[in-house]
Amino acid sequence: MPMPEILLFTKPGCQKCDYIKEKMPKDIGVQIVDMSSAEGLAEAAYFEILNRNAPILAVDEQLFEGAIPILEKLKMLQRGNGES
Repeated sequence: MPMPEILLFTKPGCQKCDYIKEKMPKDIGVQIVDMSSAEGLAEAAYFEILNRNAPILAVDEQLFEGAIPILEKLKMLQRGNGES
């Protein structure tokens, strides 16, 4: 099964975003998306999360908000059972 697309939406100066970036597994190919950039805004618009607080994790089409749910999902993906 191919690895899902994993995007972490962040904003500059976001303490929770920095915390997750420090704690997340490094070997699962998370793409960091800066929601303050034009490209990041376009991605955020696609996922309909422009008015939500960062950080937000998108795994394929599924969204996770908040540091604890995001880190739990990343750990599940790292173990290879991220389907649930």
